[in-house]
Amino acid sequence: MLAASLTELFIWFIWEILLSFVLYTTGAVVIGLVTFGRVQKPLYWPALFHQEKRLAKNDFYAVYMAGFFFYLLLFTLLVYLG
Repeated sequence: MLAASLTELFIWFIWEILLSFVLYTTGAVVIGLVTFGRVQKPLYWPALFHQEKRLAKNDFYAVYMAGFFFYLLLFTLLVYLG
């Protein structure tokens, strides 16, 4: 029981600290590239990123999901080609 709780806490920590920052940054870059720079989303430093995430303003989750779907599409392409 304790091992399961520690594992869940570790996975949450990795997701919150590393993966959410990477997905948001990737989403902001992908949106900028796809729209040829017409739509620009702010890129945050990791310390400021968590503050902005808590506020969830400036359509944060749309950019976050764009990064998620980029990696999902990339993974699908690798599986298809492999």
